[in-house]
Amino acid sequence: MKFAREVSGISHGVSLGLLAALYVRDSLALSVDVEPHVPLLEPSLPVRVPVGIDRAAVTLEWPGWWTDALEACRRGAEPATPEDAEALLTRPASRAAVLALKAGIEQLHRVQSPVALPIGDVLRGIESRIGRWAQSVELHIAELPVDGLLWERIAPAHVLASTRFLNDPARTAPALRAVLEDLV
Repeated sequence: MKFAREVSGISHGVSLGLLAALYVRDSLALSVDVEPHVPLLEPSLPVRVPVGIDRAAVTLEWPGWWTDALEACRRGAEPATPEDAEALLTRPASRAAVLALKAGIEQLHRVQSPVALPIGDVLRGIESRIGRWAQSVELHIAELPVDGLLWERIAPAHVLASTRFLNDPARTAPALRAVLEDLV
């Protein structure tokens, strides 16, 4: 995950593992339905099925890959490279797709700069309201460059958020406040 900032155990960045799964989903135009629902990447990708990629096999593997990638994100087990994700160890068709699309995945990951968030301001406001320091606060926000507004809590201290949502201070501050107040 590329981190924008860390404040008092609060981290925020773009998850390479989740981004790779979404890139493959969108590039291959996979018809998969998983929870939480995550919109298409923005900007949208052209449909491209590389030679030798078994799209049907990737479609079968993708829901399990997504579930495992979310779990890895919750554990902080980000891969160093897209193909090194532990979720791909038992999914050869998906790993082959990642290898075939690796240049595009890495390019998209490189250009994603995490949005600056008002974490410090929100935390100070909560501390002022409760009359004490917020101790041992842990929150991890995985930013995804997807179309639309996404703010989805995937665990008590883990949130998936779209770049568009995070770029809207009128939405971000109240959403952060609600989660942080629950964690303080």
